[in-house]
Amino acid sequence: MKIKLKYLLIVACISYSQLIFAQESLEIGKSKTLVYECNFNNKSSLNDWVMEGPGIAKINKGRLELYSRYHKKVNRRMKKGELVFEENSPKWYQYYVDGLAKKVEPEIYPIYKSGKNFRGGHLVYWNKTISPENYVIEFDFQSPIPYPLHMIMFSATGKNGENVFDSKLKPRCGLAGQYTKGDLHNYRISFLAPKRGTANMRKCPGRRLVTKGSDLTLDDLTGKHHMKVIKWQDQVEFRIDGKLVFVYTDDEKEKDKAFGAGQTAIRLMVPARGFYDNYKIYELK
Repeated sequence: MKIKLKYLLIVACISYSQLIFAQESLEIGKSKTLVYECNFNNKSSLNDWVMEGPGIAKINKGRLELYSRYHKKVNRRMKKGELVFEENSPKWYQYYVDGLAKKVEPEIYPIYKSGKNFRGGHLVYWNKTISPENYVIEFDFQSPIPYPLHMIMFSATGKNGENVFDSKLKPRCGLAGQYTKGDLHNYRISFLAPKRGTANMRKCPGRRLVTKGSDLTLDDLTGKHHMKVIKWQDQVEFRIDGKLVFVYTDDEKEKDKAFGAGQTAIRLMVPARGFYDNYKIYELK
């Protein structure tokens, strides 16, 4: 009986593996035109991007390297077990960053608070290119450390369709609530979350969890991965290394219609550090 059960589990795993490879992508049968490409070969590549929050962006051996100003000190203490990612722990890293920010950025410290709570230290790195209504975003990604959290934001506009840099929108400095509960429309997918185990997609404002799938970056935590987001009409498809993570159909018409053209961004929380390369945006027709 145990042998039979083991056999059935193996067959099921193989079948699932074949399914995620075989499922036809939303981009199949559509024309694909390159809109934007960045290989991060030199510092001028960074002119296409805008930082929000205390982030550091630099070219490192032909790749974009991103991390928070507070990352290195937090990372050292997380390695020693002195800090953790979990918010319900007295060792939560955000308490430590709170103290650092008071010393390093005393004049800016007040804007890092959400109500009475400190929530600063994270970054959002916007690409200036406005993606079309239907598009593909793809890039190479590698995290040199196993700490979360990484995100890709897309179809981002103001609530009335404004460019994300429109002066009529509220100022932003990397606080989560400014992107999830503020005056921006956007989708976001988070990944490289070892304890969670899933890649999660949310729709904002409202931070609504609309779908999730296996976080395939966890198959090789510090390895290189190819990330792809395909947006076609009211559907969003997410793939890692060619494998399907999920397909989401945005039919929340009673809340917000499906988002279309907009801007893309990379978001990192303080414990995370990432390398990015070959960032491309295509139009689909």
